[in-house]
Amino acid sequence: MECSTASPIPVGRSRSLSLLNGVPNRFYDFSRMDQITFVQLADWCMEHKTPVTAAEDISIEECLFIFLDIAGQGTSFKEAAQSWGHPEDIIKKIFLGVVEWLRALKEDDEATTSSWTQSTQSTTNKNKWRVLKTWRPSRRAEGFARVGEDGGDGIEVNKDEVIEALTALNNFIHDHKE
Repeated sequence: MECSTASPIPVGRSRSLSLLNGVPNRFYDFSRMDQITFVQLADWCMEHKTPVTAAEDISIEECLFIFLDIAGQGTSFKEAAQSWGHPEDIIKKIFLGVVEWLRALKEDDEATTSSWTQSTQSTTNKNKWRVLKTWRPSRRAEGFARVGEDGGDGIEVNKDEVIEALTALNNFIHDHKE
């Protein structure tokens, strides 16, 4: 008699599914956007960019959640690696990959419509996504910031590129708000 055991669901996938299928208020508290807008953003990433992870089994939704955890919640890469169940180097690749997706989102929006300027001007400080107000990476060399740091495990990123990515995310959320 053969006994089959189903392989356990990876931690990150389980956490993503819990956020996506859970209580809408909990989802909003984590991501600062509604679930429909999040799915639209994930769909855009799926249509326009290839996955950024070394592992094929990490979904775009999970990549976005990991990025939001680091950028929006201030989680270090080490903490994110533990809570999402991936090696720290994969978490760093995901973060940098999502920054590139969001920068491409801005470029795509600029190329296809003139709404980028209009939405940037119409998004006043009081409407900006909370992470743009609270994001305080530690200072490093001119134009660079350290992100996801907890005892030296952060990475240096181009501050302007990250702000550009966060602004693109902010404008996407603002433009697709339900």
